[in-house]
Amino acid sequence: MCDFIYLFIYLLVGWLVGWLILEKGSPQVERSCRVLDFNDPFSTEVKPRILLMGLRRSGKSSIQKVVFHKMSPNETLFLESTNKICREDVSNSSFVNFQIWDFPGQIDFFDPTFDYEMIFRGTGALIFVIDSQDDYMEALARLHLTVTRAYKVNPDINFEIFIHKVDGLSDDHKIETQRDIHQRANDDLADAGLEKIHLSFYLTSIYDHSIFEAFSKVVQKLIPQLPTLENLLNIFISNSGIEKAFLFDVVSKIYIATDSTPVDMQTYELCCDMIDVVIDISCIYGLKDDGTGTPYDKESMAIIKLNNTTVLYLKEVTKFLALVCFVREESFERKGLIDYNFHCFRKAIQEVFEVRMKVVRSRKHQSHLQKNKRPTPNGTPRMPL
Repeated sequence: MCDFIYLFIYLLVGWLVGWLILEKGSPQVERSCRVLDFNDPFSTEVKPRILLMGLRRSGKSSIQKVVFHKMSPNETLFLESTNKICREDVSNSSFVNFQIWDFPGQIDFFDPTFDYEMIFRGTGALIFVIDSQDDYMEALARLHLTVTRAYKVNPDINFEIFIHKVDGLSDDHKIETQRDIHQRANDDLADAGLEKIHLSFYLTSIYDHSIFEAFSKVVQKLIPQLPTLENLLNIFISNSGIEKAFLFDVVSKIYIATDSTPVDMQTYELCCDMIDVVIDISCIYGLKDDGTGTPYDKESMAIIKLNNTTVLYLKEVTKFLALVCFVREESFERKGLIDYNFHCFRKAIQEVFEVRMKVVRSRKHQSHLQKNKRPTPNGTPRMPL
């Protein structure tokens, strides 16, 4: 008898919950509205936002899953269309320190009920994804509206345009599509008297490394230490006889800095493949018998000799960063010199990050003080903790 009463109560509660959902709307919509109310001053200052925007089915969620979740591009074919604003903090397992906000294409974020000024005020970069295989006239109209309103709120936003899904286009069609989108987008800004707004354009696809290289360029603009890192890399390669060097975020395969020599796409792809090989082999053979340990630590190092007299050399810098170098075989014979210079380079990188952490702690302390100074709802000042 008691079991029957419990079952009846359980079914009644379930029916009431279902009725409330039907009466008050989808809980996902409610969650989206709460995301839009996000206004933590510390997080917006220390962790700049990257907004992913674009029309429906343009590939925004697929980009995020492939770059930051190591999802196979083929698996993204089964992703459902995003119907809520998703906010993700990617700094927990990675060096890159920002938040990604994935906006559904069907949401009108300029609706009066949404505080779009709050969103754009704390934004470091706005990535607008355009499907190159679709009619992009509507996307260009939405791009113009988004850019003009965002610029009025925050002129310091970096506007990044991903001309996406170019894997299905020929080389000539890629160039023509990029030229057409570039021309139309800038003409619209010129007609509105906003020529000073700079748009950066990238041809991207999740089926090759172009999406990682594009994200690398976006992230580099949000790293205040970038000039220092580039200078350190220039000093390192000039004193070590190295052809090219990248400082990689191991988790996302985004390179946060490189030296001043031009970046070749094939070189970048080889670096990404090397990181994948090192991590995969370490996961199989580098862990302890009980499964403990990490596949990437201070002992991580790899050497791969190619058939074109070039050596790929990977060394651990921090638990999140790796240095990947291209060295000629004759230069690699002086490996002792390279390792000594690398030791000096790693020490300098650690000093740069120590300064960075002091700045973060200082900003956090200032934000905490400002938060305590704000009055409570009854008008009395907050007491310091």
